[in-house]
Amino acid sequence: METKKIHYPSLNGIRAISILLVIFSHLNLQFSAFENISKYLPIIIDGQLGVNIFFIISGFLITSLLIKEKNNSGKISLKAFYTRRTLRIFPAYYFLLFVYFLLDHYHYIFISNISWLTAITYTKYFNWQLDWYTGMAWSLSVEEHFYLIWPLIFLAGKKAQKIFAIFIILLIPLIRIYFYIHPHSWANPLTIFFRLDAIATGCLFALYEQIIKNIFKKYWITIFYLSVILLLLLLFIPQFNIRYNLHLGVFNIPFGGSIGTITNFLIAAIMMFSMYGPRGIWFKFLNSKILTQIGFWSYSLYLWQALFLIKTNYIINQFPVNILFTFIAAIFSYYLIERPFLKFKSKLSRSKA
Repeated sequence: METKKIHYPSLNGIRAISILLVIFSHLNLQFSAFENISKYLPIIIDGQLGVNIFFIISGFLITSLLIKEKNNSGKISLKAFYTRRTLRIFPAYYFLLFVYFLLDHYHYIFISNISWLTAITYTKYFNWQLDWYTGMAWSLSVEEHFYLIWPLIFLAGKKAQKIFAIFIILLIPLIRIYFYIHPHSWANPLTIFFRLDAIATGCLFALYEQIIKNIFKKYWITIFYLSVILLLLLLFIPQFNIRYNLHLGVFNIPFGGSIGTITNFLIAAIMMFSMYGPRGIWFKFLNSKILTQIGFWSYSLYLWQALFLIKTNYIINQFPVNILFTFIAAIFSYYLIERPFLKFKSKLSRSKA
């Protein structure tokens, strides 16, 4: 038996903010598009924060689906899970790689053989730095490796699920501390060893969803504003640490900044408020038509932005024309590649229900 699709309000709006942070980050990196603004509001160009938001949403949604499936049918179908995951991620991604292959073949771009290998096999976080075009697949690699294991944990029961998620959340900061003290060339913030706790945080919030809602419901507004304020302060810590020589590295690396443990929990708290809190201005903003639509396109936007948001002599890479081409390519990919496979995935799910 397959579960029906769960709809959560506001999540497409949060996805839209996430992908815009990634796009703004790359625009600033390649074209210094937000150089002045970023000095006073670093969140604008924080692409790593944007990716962690994606990770947390992903962990929450996939865990929620697995919980619902287990509650409805009494079991988890690994075959159905991996089929859904394949239909969701592979078609749009491998279509992009096919376009890259043509561009590489005709010498418009260059991707080395070893880079092709990690791009095709979802192991990109091992050598994401080899080229700009396939580098973005590091995050897909992190997710896919986690989701090879996570459904298996569900077979072991609720206690094992919670222990595993908490274990990952506790372990990853320790790994970040270790490699901060003992740096290695292969150990960097874009590997699975540094980022897995973000997905696990989303999973944990799904596992304790009802408990968290019951605790938060009396303090929604306070939790939201406190989370936003603390999140903004944490993003300034790296700048203050460097400027005033505060020696906060050991604290900031595991717990603060864009990818730290505290940041992940603050993002998850804001996510819960956005879905279940009062439906005021923030809720209406996240569920506006434009943010909702960008949220639908977010995966395709993430895939295609690397091709256009790099400085070259081609017109498609000239700022701000490249933004237009990014959206055109993403919309094309969404409606011609991604959406048909999503419909097929839904049809397949209904047929097994």
